[in-house]
Amino acid sequence: MCRRLYLKILMMAVLLLVVAGQAAGQQRWKPIAVPWTDSSALKPDSSNFVTASFIVISPGEEIYSNLGHATLRMECPSYKLNYCFSFETDIKPEDFLRFFAGEANGHIVAVPTGEFLAPYKQEGRQVKQYVLNLTPHEKQELWRMLDNDMVSDERRKFNFLANNCVSISFGMVEDCLIEEHIDYVWPQCMTLDNGDYVRYLMKKSPWMRFLSITLLGTESDVTWDNHDRLAPSVLIPIEQKSRIVGLDGTSRPVLTGKSLELLPLRHQLSPASKASPMVVFGCLFLLVLIITVLEWKPGLKRPARITDAVLLAVQTLVGLLLIYMSCVASLFGTHWNWYLIPFNPLPALIWLIGRRRAHFGKVYLLYTVVLVLFILATPLSSQLDWEHQLVTATLALRTASCYLAYRRQRQAAHPHPHHKHRG
Repeated sequence: MCRRLYLKILMMAVLLLVVAGQAAGQQRWKPIAVPWTDSSALKPDSSNFVTASFIVISPGEEIYSNLGHATLRMECPSYKLNYCFSFETDIKPEDFLRFFAGEANGHIVAVPTGEFLAPYKQEGRQVKQYVLNLTPHEKQELWRMLDNDMVSDERRKFNFLANNCVSISFGMVEDCLIEEHIDYVWPQCMTLDNGDYVRYLMKKSPWMRFLSITLLGTESDVTWDNHDRLAPSVLIPIEQKSRIVGLDGTSRPVLTGKSLELLPLRHQLSPASKASPMVVFGCLFLLVLIITVLEWKPGLKRPARITDAVLLAVQTLVGLLLIYMSCVASLFGTHWNWYLIPFNPLPALIWLIGRRRAHFGKVYLLYTVVLVLFILATPLSSQLDWEHQLVTATLALRTASCYLAYRRQRQAAHPHPHHKHRG
């Protein structure tokens, strides 16, 4: 058994030498020294011939690293093999729309561990390792699966549901088990609906949270399967309490031994900006309120006209993005989005077609009523929150003012006859 295992590991080494040069992407890093997890002599049962571990990296400053990163580390000291298998996306600047469409290609790459950790050391991010409690055969199968996936021409479409760094690593460990399964213990936060779960995960990234909730749509109100809601911050709490269960009912922990800190945390993340969505859109509402009040003073209508033009343009562009994300893209899956009610191209289209009609001002009243009802519906959906509704309130403020201006013009053009007084 050991001899066959040695041969297979040697074949894996050849595969790694062929493809590992692609793993570091466009930039190569000077490798750092990383000790073996288990450098002791080979045990008679070969249980320490290969070590498999989860690697979890703390969040970074960039928006794409706000949630951290997770990968698998595979080691075979006998053959000097020490690699991290990471799920990466082929993102280029021109692929921006493909990313938001859920069409960005992703695949597993193998990077020498010292080289993989080098950029995280430079960024001062913490890297911790958790050894998996797998049998020798299961570790062999896991390595074989990772190698096969790496050299395959097949590419996965990255999305926030099933195909991301955590779910791929998580799923690989599940699939390598032989006549066993994992009995999971899910943390309390994973009982939340999707909207509140996203708010929990991104509580330190208010603008990322705002954008995610904006695009999540009615998926905010449901609860996906927990396998589709994995994130680096919940991966280890799940695995620490879960157990691998065999057909005979015997079980063992998913993780073994103590965690290892491969890199210490040397850089504290910048505190969340005080210019949060609530603050920014609150200031926007107050500014538009001042402009609206000044609009009713002689000679001060121009700022209101400019504000209306800007708001209509932004509303239309945001509406087109939401239609694309809700009906075409698969980053979150196609679904209805409640914010298509206040943000859609229809108001701009109606304005272009009917603005010269005599009774067009009544459209402002209708839209004001729609916006006010939408604000009142905030408690009915997990997607709706007051950060977003401040923007809706700003639109409602301007449509109400436009309707009042229309009423004033109508009254000036058609004054009511004065009551006759007795002489």
